[in-house]
Order: sequence, then C-alpha cells, then structure tokens
Amino acid sequence: MAQDGPPPHILKTEQAVIEFLRSNEGSSIASFVDEFWAPDAIDDRSELVTRLVDLRMSLKPYLDGVGIEGEPGGLLFMLSNDEERKNLLVQLSPDGITDMVEVAVQQDLIITKENLEAVVDSLENIGMAGLIYIRDEGEEIIDRPFGMANPDLNIPNKQSTIFGIGSRPIDFTVAGILLLNKQGKLSLSDPITKFFDKVPDDRQGMTIQHLMNGESGLPDFFETEGDWNPDLAWIDRETAVQRMLSIPLIFEPGTGQQHSHAAFVMLAAIIEHVSGQEYYSFIRTHFLDPAGMGRTGEYGESRGLYLEDFAVGGGPEKVGLPNIPPNWGKTSWLVKGSGGMYSTLADLRKFYEYVRSEEVFDEEQRNYFQNLSVNVDGSMRGFELFSISDPNADTEVYLFINNLIDRRGFGSVTRAIERFILN
Repeated sequence: MAQDGPPPHILKTEQAVIEFLRSNEGSSIASFVDEFWAPDAIDDRSELVTRLVDLRMSLKPYLDGVGIEGEPGGLLFMLSNDEERKNLLVQLSPDGITDMVEVAVQQDLIITKENLEAVVDSLENIGMAGLIYIRDEGEEIIDRPFGMANPDLNIPNKQSTIFGIGSRPIDFTVAGILLLNKQGKLSLSDPITKFFDKVPDDRQGMTIQHLMNGESGLPDFFETEGDWNPDLAWIDRETAVQRMLSIPLIFEPGTGQQHSHAAFVMLAAIIEHVSGQEYYSFIRTHFLDPAGMGRTGEYGESRGLYLEDFAVGGGPEKVGLPNIPPNWGKTSWLVKGSGGMYSTLADLRKFYEYVRSEEVFDEEQRNYFQNLSVNVDGSMRGFELFSISDPNADTEVYLFINNLIDRRGFGSVTRAIERFILN
C-alpha cells in the first residue's frame, strides 16, 4: 500500500462498488460482475445478479455518508443516512471480488475521560502497540505508550519511540512551498509551466494552488507495474516528473477536487527547482533542524539513532530485518514530499509549534496550519498515525500504531476519539 492509501486496484474496486450502489440500470450490474468479480467465485451468474439487485436496493437509501476501511481479506463499506447506518463487507481475492454481504453494524464505542485508559488497555491486551497523546482545550488527558516497539528484543514503546509517519511529510512540503512564497521566489498562482518543460496542453493551467488544494486532477499515485513496490521502488526526480506530466488526469485542473499524493511529489520537485537544494536538505535546513527535530529522518538513514529507538512495523508487508524505516532503502521519488519519513510524537509537536510561531512565517502563511484538521496516515508495513489538531482550542491528538492487529477496532477507536474531542 502506498502512503496513507490503498494500491490502485483497491481504489478502483472501491470506486466501482460505490458506482454500483448508486446506479439504477440493470446492465451496470452485469458489467460490474464482468469486470470486478473473481471468475471462480461465480457459481450461478443469474442468481448472483439477482442477489446484487436486491442488495443494491437495500443499501441505496444509506449512501448519504460512505466510509471505507480495510478488512482482513476485503473492504468494509460503512453507509449511513440521517437516521440509520448499514455496513457492506466486500471480500476480495487476487482475482477480484468473491462476495458482497451486508453485516451487522457494531455499536459505537463511547470514550470518556474516565474510560480512556481502559480503552487503551483493551488495545494493548489484543496485542496492538503504539502511543497515544491527547490534549484537549489545554488539558493533557493522556500521554501513554503501550505494547511493544520491538517484541523480538523485548523493548516496549516509549514516548520517544520513532514511528513511520505515512503521509505526514505532506505538511513539511506545504511548509516548504509557503516559505518560498514568503521569500518571493514563487507565487501560489504560478502555473507548473514555470518550473517544467514540455508540459502537455491538458495541464498548462495547473497551478501550485491546484497541487496544494487537491484540484490538480492528478491521480493519487503514479507507480507502474514495473515498480517492485508502490512506495519503495527507486525512481529519480526526472522519472517522477515525466510520469506526472504524462499520466492521464482525473479531471481538468481546477474543475474538481480529489486528494493526490502525486501532487505533493510534484511540489517537492518544484521546491528543488526553485531553491536549488535537494528537497530533504531544504526541509531539514529550514524546518526540521530549527525546530529541534533530531529524531525525524528519511527512509534509509539512521541519523546516528539506534535499533532500539525504532518501533518495528507489524506488517502485513515487511521489508528488512527488522521492519523499520532505516532498512527500507533511500526514499524514492514515488513518495518524496508525500511520505518516506519517520518521526516521533515530540518532533511532530515541535514542527507544528514552529510553523505556527512568528519565527518563520507571516500571518498569511501561518493560517495554513491554524485550521481544524483530522488525518489518518499509514503504510502497509504496519504503521498508522491518527491525529486531530485544533490550534485555536489548544487541542491536539496523536495515536501512533506499529502493530495493527485489528483494523476495524482501530477505526472504531479513532471515530470514538473524534466524537469525544469534537463534541
């Protein structure tokens, strides 16, 4: 899985299921089965189509809200309207969908100040591991590591443990662009034609602002079948830029909105073009070092830290012995600027304190980091990072996970934390 998102074939399946549920034509079901169903899972095609018609009719009233979570062997679609919720479990094999069934909706977990420790105990008791920090309206409610950072060495997680942070470097990239903007070296309205040669006609109007706001039209990821891993396969900057200039757009720039990791890779390339520095060197020089982030780095580097300092990712994908970021090879331009880094709770808090201070930005740039945000970042190598930030309310939440035993349970806990904090 690429940073904080599933691989393209899973994304395609997710979109196909949603389109199937929203459609009204019988022919769409036949096409859906032909394209996405695993052939070996079709015993009686007529019976399957009939069952899917009934399933779609049952679930169609619940498509006002759609959430999706990974499940062992499939995907869980959480559907809702103003009054009720429904869950659809889509089971998958390498050949496609093997079944789609409505499953019972679990009762919402309720988190309070009084039971928060018990909730974390329950995560630890089933083998999950990580670190949770919650500060709500200036009051520190919990700052607790739990479970093992390295089970083989019997090392527990600590407040200082280093975790993979998935897509969180996107904020480092945004900070880099804003700094160059403050320095007068670029404008957010600049088109990408200012930085790259031979830009195709369909993206001549693509701007830095489009890249930052999810309006670029670039797809989420841009790896190819020839890349051995969608995160870790090495490609250089020029290869990445050429792919992003040639890959089909989802929509015309500025006419839609969809998150794109690729857009932040392109922004990282712009940072190099404008600053004359390598991306990581620029971020290190202007943000990580001034903020005192000594336990933050890129894949493939240890920064003089020790094996014992790192949490080991629980997988399912494991790379290196142990499965820690320094063993994953040099950060590829598949994810440069949108992932490929590690950090700690203290370091991430230092970063946001720094970019919100008057030390580096004017008020215009600081505003980018002042809004309420809720984020989930992660990778298939076993790390997840859930966070909530509301600087105006002096509220911040971090939940790091390095052994995700129960993905549905993790989702239940994060939603409960969100309700607890935002309500």
